[in-house]
Amino acid sequence: MEDELWWPQGIAISSYEEALTSGELRTKWGTVPCWDVGNCLDSSWWKQAKKDSWGILAELSPASIEILREDENRTLMQLDETHLALAYSIPTSNRTSALHRTANLQSVLMSTNLLLPIGGLLLGGNDALLIFPHSKLTETTPEWLGQSLGEIQNKLAPSSSPNDQKRWNQRLKDLEDELKPNTLWRAPHTSTTVGIPSVRIHPNWVVDVEGVQRALPLNQSVSESLLCGTERLPGLAEFIHLEGRLVEEKGYTSEQITVFFEHWKRHVPTSWTSRKALSTVLGGAWIWRYYDVLVVNAESVLYGDESRYESAQKWLKDVSRLQAHLGVLRIWKSGVWVGITTMIVAYYSWRLGSLTTVSSIALAAIGGLISIGSNLLYWNKDPPAF
Repeated sequence: MEDELWWPQGIAISSYEEALTSGELRTKWGTVPCWDVGNCLDSSWWKQAKKDSWGILAELSPASIEILREDENRTLMQLDETHLALAYSIPTSNRTSALHRTANLQSVLMSTNLLLPIGGLLLGGNDALLIFPHSKLTETTPEWLGQSLGEIQNKLAPSSSPNDQKRWNQRLKDLEDELKPNTLWRAPHTSTTVGIPSVRIHPNWVVDVEGVQRALPLNQSVSESLLCGTERLPGLAEFIHLEGRLVEEKGYTSEQITVFFEHWKRHVPTSWTSRKALSTVLGGAWIWRYYDVLVVNAESVLYGDESRYESAQKWLKDVSRLQAHLGVLRIWKSGVWVGITTMIVAYYSWRLGSLTTVSSIALAAIGGLISIGSNLLYWNKDPPAF
């Protein structure tokens, strides 16, 4: 059964039978829990008592179970005409159930377009199965996605945690160390770049609930669970994750992405989309695109997806060109300090009598022009985020 969509054929050490029997899957990147989601297709499974269940799960006894979508590690099922069930063959986190089970998060998110789970099953503390109200999969627009993600993140902003750039950069290092992509990129982040609870909405996982579109929150990928830490990511990182799926799976053009960005920007805190927060020289959107492509690279290795792997490799080859451009910008930035130094020299030369007042003023003016000009050029040549 190693041809199952969820099976990580590229890194698995355990056999399929060993993994399901033991409930643990050994891989080249570490060990993760797993279970046989196929059990859910048997009505009798729902009648059995289950450890670590929560919400309405224990009350459900569906007579009809239908698979609506299988997407690598996720399986979406319809239970009769009453509920949806989202199962993870490899549970990766409990972030989705935490949105419901954390009172302050649940209360602020109820008014958004996020569909919260109402029950579930934990395996090793992570979400193995999530129950949602009955709804139907549907398609949506960049306007709706931008607005919905922005409103959700704006509600989560008061629950943010401070800038955590050390661990965000460590995530990049952990991925680079395992994948050996021939790239190396670290970035500072402004103090206004903060971590927020994860929602991970996806364009393929939008549903219609009685005529109203809602997004299903998703947990992190298997590769992130194996290779990265558990720290929160910024709202911009989640925006870029969704942008990546819109380009990769929906074929969105740059114009559609701009529309998506503008609708998101209107609803998140203004500090998140300031010039410095989005600046490429400070990381901005591009450092999170780099992170997203590294994760895509890892997922392609994990599932043995050659076409996705080649696409990620092609993108990563362009990183060196972007970094070379940023290197030139750093040289221009050094002109700011040259100008400041020139002004200091002019001042002390005047105090010591080495230069006349007129000469000192002229030298200081030249230094000021160098400093201002270098700074303007530095920011004007900053690669645009969108």
